[in-house]
Amino acid sequence: MKEDSLNKVAIIGAGLMGFGIGVDFARAGYDVALWNTSPTTSQQAMTRARKAFDRMVEAEFITREEAEGAYAHLQPTTDMTEAARGADYVVESVLEQLPLKQDVFRRLDVICPPPAILATNTSGLSPTAIAAATTHPERVVVTHYFQPPHLIPLVEIVGGEKTSSQTIETAFQVLTRMRKKPVKLLKETPGFAGNAIQNGIGMMAIGLVEKGICTPEMVDTIITMGFGRRMRMTGYFDRMDLIGLDLVADIVTAQGLTPPRLIAEHVERSELGAKTGKGFYKWTPESAEAFNYRQEMELIRLLKQDYEKGIL
Repeated sequence: MKEDSLNKVAIIGAGLMGFGIGVDFARAGYDVALWNTSPTTSQQAMTRARKAFDRMVEAEFITREEAEGAYAHLQPTTDMTEAARGADYVVESVLEQLPLKQDVFRRLDVICPPPAILATNTSGLSPTAIAAATTHPERVVVTHYFQPPHLIPLVEIVGGEKTSSQTIETAFQVLTRMRKKPVKLLKETPGFAGNAIQNGIGMMAIGLVEKGICTPEMVDTIITMGFGRRMRMTGYFDRMDLIGLDLVADIVTAQGLTPPRLIAEHVERSELGAKTGKGFYKWTPESAEAFNYRQEMELIRLLKQDYEKGIL
């Protein structure tokens, strides 16, 4: 299947994540079937979708006319065959239980013949294991969204052992056309990348509270008013480049730790980041200045917003 031939989309499991994924596809102009197990959960999905569109209108992100047009693309159902029949692209978002997901994919494999793509929104289960329940594992792929999926641009794309490069590329093109920010992981790993990063922060935060160093409120303040705010504009590797990888290594050493090999190798090659023109990225004085300008203007905007709301 090519991304430009996609017409009907099916969301299998329109709960906390699935309804938002459906909202995204509907806003992009696709006809979307939302499958849930009961009339009650189906109605809840439509209610959540309506609220999502209403908030976009309230924020002046879309017009009321655009919201109504997108909402009309959503069709709830409790019949999986009805939902998936004729779908070019299916996104599964049921509970994180491997046997359950395998059962769903086993059924979808029959209902949706190739070249339909079967995607799973699993946040950590193996795409290889999920695809093992199908006769066409080459078309099974992870498209891992982050909550709320209709407002967070990032989607992780992860192939299993037998996922074809064409399936991965088509998913990438579909998501890009929908103005998402897909990232194709280089290989399958438990929990993928986004959750691994979040879990690393989470475990450290919990440890600080357990050791009596911080209260939960202190940790949340440190994140939201400190590095979390800055990281709206800078990731981790470009931030290290801007600081200077030699300084990063010195900071690590001062804590009694050994700098990671990845950083030490750059320092050994005198690739120290923006100040030398190369670190993890290539830099010019102009690009470094432009980066800092964008960051500072965003931080000023947030400060102004906090002052106006009386937060600070």
